[in-house]
Amino acid sequence: SEMLSESAFKPYMSVFDKFGFGLRVRSRLLTRIYPFESFLGVNGKPVIEYEVREVKKTERDRKNGETTVRRLAGDTKRIKRNRSRDTFKMRLGMGTTLEQSGDGLVEKPSGSSLCRISLWQYVLTGVETGRLPSNDLTKELIDYRDSLKANVTEQGEKLLGGKHIQGKLMSKVVNLLFQELCKIIPVD
Repeated sequence: SEMLSESAFKPYMSVFDKFGFGLRVRSRLLTRIYPFESFLGVNGKPVIEYEVREVKKTERDRKNGETTVRRLAGDTKRIKRNRSRDTFKMRLGMGTTLEQSGDGLVEKPSGSSLCRISLWQYVLTGVETGRLPSNDLTKELIDYRDSLKANVTEQGEKLLGGKHIQGKLMSKVVNLLFQELCKIIPVD
């Protein structure tokens, strides 16, 4: 706690206070993300790239009972990739890598397993129970949790299991953390 009170960590601590992270979670996250500027481009902003990908399955939209085809399989589409956020998520254990396994590719979790465990504990003890500081950020997390739990079929069966919901909430926490740090970390 003495080290975390250093002046260099003040912006990080103010963001961590908004989330209501405990001492251990703060320490683990800070060891992975300090200095935050290393995730940003030379202009001090997140690195965003565009790439062209092939559409694997036909994309359809349904509105007012009518189906419209947006893209056919085999077409190409342009997508936006936030490289800074992706690197940030990877460092905190929320990234995935593709590995060859027999005939196919398998996505495996990648990054710090210790941070991943800390984030899971935070989601389990804070977000799931609702014991968080009251602010816009935590309200967004609670609303997202409620929307995930409200996903049910017409028969009332849940579409997402507990672990799936927790994984989505962990990802949301890391995305919000990245956004908040982008707002608060000064550019030198």
